[in-house]
Amino acid sequence: MDCETNYTGLGLAPVCGEAMSLPLIADATGTWAFMTTFNGAYQYTQFHQASGQTIVVPAKLNEDYTYVFKLYKPDNSIFNDTCYAVKTIPMIDGEVALVPEGGSAGTITTGKLQFTALPGQDSVSYLELINARQIAVFIEGTIRQEGTEPEEYLFDKVPGIISFNSELQSGQKITILYFK
Repeated sequence: MDCETNYTGLGLAPVCGEAMSLPLIADATGTWAFMTTFNGAYQYTQFHQASGQTIVVPAKLNEDYTYVFKLYKPDNSIFNDTCYAVKTIPMIDGEVALVPEGGSAGTITTGKLQFTALPGQDSVSYLELINARQIAVFIEGTIRQEGTEPEEYLFDKVPGIISFNSELQSGQKITILYFK
């Protein structure tokens, strides 16, 4: 597979972001892998992904560059037997960027929210999350998936509320990335 000349472009991603929300839906649950190269150095990241969910890759791409990459499914096959590419651009909290979406230009606002959990806390609400297209939740740096399992969360985008299925531990650092 020649990824340098034959790949599917997925648009833009924030440079130095904590994660990339890709316009792709996972078709398997388990440990996935992301692999790319930059100036001869490989970046390989494994992450848990749930089937039927938007793929969110917890990889920091720290150069203004078009990254070509492969996604490996839990069975080590290449997702869709395809190479993908994203172009990183500087995006800071609240910045609006023109992003190709579904073949036409659109706008996306990105942001990052952080807080420290209080004793017994099991939900959080922010105005910035109301009607967000996608969120990524990190607890102590580990990405969490949306779902009904104890280590997962539920997101109600209309009021902008994240409900954690298990109480957070007092003092945990939570980071939420959002795309609107």
